[in-house]
This record gives sequence, C-alpha cells and structure tokens, in this order.
Amino acid sequence: MNVGELRRRGEGMCGELGLESYRTGAGLAAESHFAEIFGRYPDLADQQAVEAARGHRELLEWVVDNRVGRAVAALDDQLHAWEARATILLPGGETLPYQRAAIEIANEPQRPRRLAVEASRRAVLKEPAAIRRQRLSLERELLATLGMGDQVATRSALCGVDLASLGEACAAFLAATADLYHETLRDVLRLELSLAPGDADRADAAYLFRGAGYDEFFPGSELVTTARRQLAEMGLDAEAGGRIRYDADDRERKRARAFCSPVRVPDEVYLVIRPFGGQTDYRAFWHELGHAQHFANIARDLPFEHRWLGDNSVTEAFAMLFEHMVFAPSWLRRYTGLTGERQGAFRRSQAFALLAILRRYAAKLRYELELHRAPSLEAGATAYAPLLSEATGFRYAPEDALLDLDDGFYAARYLRAWQLEALLEASLRERFDEDWFRNPRCGQWLLELFSRGQRDDAASLAGAVLGHALDFGPLAARAEAALA
Repeated sequence: MNVGELRRRGEGMCGELGLESYRTGAGLAAESHFAEIFGRYPDLADQQAVEAARGHRELLEWVVDNRVGRAVAALDDQLHAWEARATILLPGGETLPYQRAAIEIANEPQRPRRLAVEASRRAVLKEPAAIRRQRLSLERELLATLGMGDQVATRSALCGVDLASLGEACAAFLAATADLYHETLRDVLRLELSLAPGDADRADAAYLFRGAGYDEFFPGSELVTTARRQLAEMGLDAEAGGRIRYDADDRERKRARAFCSPVRVPDEVYLVIRPFGGQTDYRAFWHELGHAQHFANIARDLPFEHRWLGDNSVTEAFAMLFEHMVFAPSWLRRYTGLTGERQGAFRRSQAFALLAILRRYAAKLRYELELHRAPSLEAGATAYAPLLSEATGFRYAPEDALLDLDDGFYAARYLRAWQLEALLEASLRERFDEDWFRNPRCGQWLLELFSRGQRDDAASLAGAVLGHALDFGPLAARAEAALA
C-alpha cells in the first residue's frame, strides 16, 4: 500500500458510502449496508494504510476514521434500521413514524400536542441510545490504541484543531452574549408563545424557530425555481452542468434533515430535502445548495484528500454563506416580496435564531469535551441537559445526551465555519456591494474558491484570502447590531 493506492481505493470507497448515504437518507432503501461496504475495503484501515498516510494529516485522520467506521458499521446499520421502522405512540392512540416527529413538532401550533409528541419521541429513545453508547465506547477504545493521549487530544491532533482552546473560546462567547440573548429570549417567549423563561421546552424552540407566520413568502413549490433564478443572476449554474441532482420528493422513510451527498467529486452530487414548509425549507435548501455548489465545482486535478477530505469547516462555511444570504434585505425583497415592517421583524427573528444556534453549538462542544474527558460515558452524559438548557434557555432532556452529538467533534467544524462565513460575507459585501448574491463577478470569485476544494483549512483560508484570523468577535458584533 502506497499513497497513490490509498487515494485510488479511498475514492472508490467514499463513492460507495456516499451513494449508500443518499439512498438510505432519501428513503429509497429500507436498510443501509455500510458494514458490507467497509468489508470490501479492509486494507484502508490496516497498519499499512496508517504508514502510507503518515505525513499527510488529512489522509491519516481519514484512515483512523476508517478504522472506527469499520468497527462500528454494523451498529450504524442497526441505528439506521431502527430510525426507518420506529414509530411513536401518542396518548390518544395516534401513531407517527419516528422520522416524522421532528416535522410534526415544528409545525404544531397547539402546545399540548407539541409537548405530547416530544414526550412520546423521548419515550422510545432507549434502544437507539444503547446503540450509540456501544458505538461511542468502541470508538473510545480504538482511539486509545493510537497512544496520542485522551480522546480530546487524539482528535485535536488528527483534525488539526486545538479543541480545548476552541472550547474555552466557546465559554467566553457564551458569557459575552448571555445578557443580550436571554433578554431577547424573554421578550420573544412572552410575545410569541406566552411563556416565561424557564418554562420553555426544546419542542417550543423547534416551533418558535420554524417561523410559520412567514410561510406565504416562502412557497415550497418555488424552491428550485428561485434557486435557479438567483444563481443564474450570480453567474452560477444551479445544476452545475448536470453534476448536481435534486431530490425534493416526500417519502415516508426520508429523513427530516436536509443533506448533501457527494458520490463522485465533482461529477455526481445529490441534494436532498424533505420539505415541510416555509423559511426553514429555504434555509435548509440554500445551506445544502452551498455544499452542492462547492463539491460540484472542485477542480478535478486535486488529489483525493483535497476533494473529499480536509477541514469540513470550509464546505460548511460555504453552506452557511448560502443559507444566510436569504436573510439579506434586498434578497428578501427581490425573491420573496417580503418588505417593510414585516421584513424587519423577520430579519430580527432570524438574527435571534442564528444567535440561538451559535450558543447551542458552543454548548454542544463544551458538552462533548466533558463527555469524552469523563471516566465513563454515563458520567459525562450528565452534563448534557444542564449545559444545553442554560445556553439556549430551553429545557433539554437527558434522554438525548448520547444522540444529540455528531461524530468526531463535528460541532467544532460548524463553529469554525460560522466564524469563516462571517468573514466571507463581510468580504463579499465590500467587494461586490450589498447585492453580491446577484453579481456575476461574485459568482466567478466564488467559483475560484470552490475550485480549491479543501486544500486549505478554515484558518488558512481566512488568513490567506480574507486577511483575518478566525474568532467569535464578528459573530458577537453581528448579533449585537441586529438585536441590541
């Protein structure tokens, strides 16, 4: 095994995993077969692969993840099968597919039913939580064999991000924005839900941030049409010459969460969404559109690790850039007809929603650091509900402690992506004015960035292209300007 063979075989496996992720997540397959795929590539997780990857940080991180993925693939298949078949039972005897619960909660204006659906959802989490516990335990054992320190130190070395320092920055950001956030939350809860701080549940947050009162401006039937029109004005092809394929159909087994699944980079990329109405559809769609445009426009001659691997904070930053463009005043006026006082109220609500999710992810990273530093998963999991509840002002339940986290400290990628996106957006406004999202010169500038793939990490891209360091300062200032 040498680097060339590692890259060639790696591209084949990633393509198979991407297609399986698409088919399973889109509800086209009742069961996933990740274990079978990993079984066809055992050499990508052995010691020879580790030796071939040394000196190539992205490849080494990926080989280690292969080892973990191979060991836990059967558990992942179990979890996907459970999600596809599970149902929840409401007090009146009504049943719902588990995958539908999040949609029902976000769309339910009647609080008693909203809380009932949430309680019924929590009641069925024992089995998936047990699967996740077993998966996390296996990952912990495997990473320990690398001899790179505890899980936090090991993941920091592999991903090239000082997770402990980022956790400290998250604590400072939470402290700096606490008064602004909780004062705004108090007013929003009173006006929108007739609730007092301390009484609101996570289900209330899902309904609140759904923003159903603005649905008339965000018709689901216009999603792809509007995207084509706007991207064309920016000088971008929504389908990227046929390389991007859209899946917006509603299927029973389709996941509620939108996603982008690259299968051949840059030639075959799937964008999947299960629409359930309003501005949340537009945000989710444009987020995944940013991913899709990035993957479909990466230079073909880049090595495997710079097309498929690297710091995912970069592709997440492009996704967030696209997602947040739909909040711009001129974007709303041009593509939705939302103007005047209602536009102002909408933009303020979205600024608050962004601050809420930033605080949620800052708390998530702090929780994950505690979870993986703790002597046992059970001990670490006790930090989940207090940390998330305090940061967001909504009541979180301990049943979600091992389910509400992404693998490999991915919360850190999101946080760095928000930092990078704030710098990107400011640069675009400076270069191409407030209407940058319909400026063909902007599209060409973005295509140049997309073509770089992920050969630069977020910090390098911020410094080399934008001339700034990554930090929470621009995000805190943006929240202050919008909400104070």
